[in-house]
Amino acid sequence: MQLSLNDILSLLSVIAVLMLIVLIYHMIFVSVSLRRIADRMDDLSKEIEGLVLKPIGAIEYLIDWFAGAVEGMRAGKEVDEKKAHKHKN
Repeated sequence: MQLSLNDILSLLSVIAVLMLIVLIYHMIFVSVSLRRIADRMDDLSKEIEGLVLKPIGAIEYLIDWFAGAVEGMRAGKEVDEKKAHKHKN
């Protein structure tokens, strides 16, 4: 049995189509896997952001509290100084 050129080309085209189908199948699974990986990375980045922002928020709260306390002390001293000036006169 001798194979003609048309038979060989038909066989090669069938093999090429099968390989293309397998390639598309793998690309679908890779894209789904990449999407899952991207979702995991997004969740991980949100968790890391939360871990970083909590101490920063606490420090910001403490700085605001300290600044308010210092301003309150400063305002108290100014009131005391005004009272002292009134009593001198």
